[in-house]
Amino acid sequence: MWDTTTRIPFDAVLLTERGGAESRAQLLRLIASRPGISMDELHGMRLPGLFAGLRSLHRAGLICTDSATPRFFERGTRVFPVDGGSSGA
Repeated sequence: MWDTTTRIPFDAVLLTERGGAESRAQLLRLIASRPGISMDELHGMRLPGLFAGLRSLHRAGLICTDSATPRFFERGTRVFPVDGGSSGA
């Protein structure tokens, strides 16, 4: 069982589906336009490939989170662009 007060309940498809380069670029533009956007807000937008896109952008060093360890499923996590998010995805 997981702590549903802390973690975001999600559909499995949101975790497993993959987005392409355009969806990652769109996600990066969204994060750059709303620095500090919460995971709750992102999850509520039902963006295709959200979690895969976040992992990809984080690995590429294009986004960061407000915690030392990225915990993308935590409700309180906020996502920020690195250097304004001006780089391509």
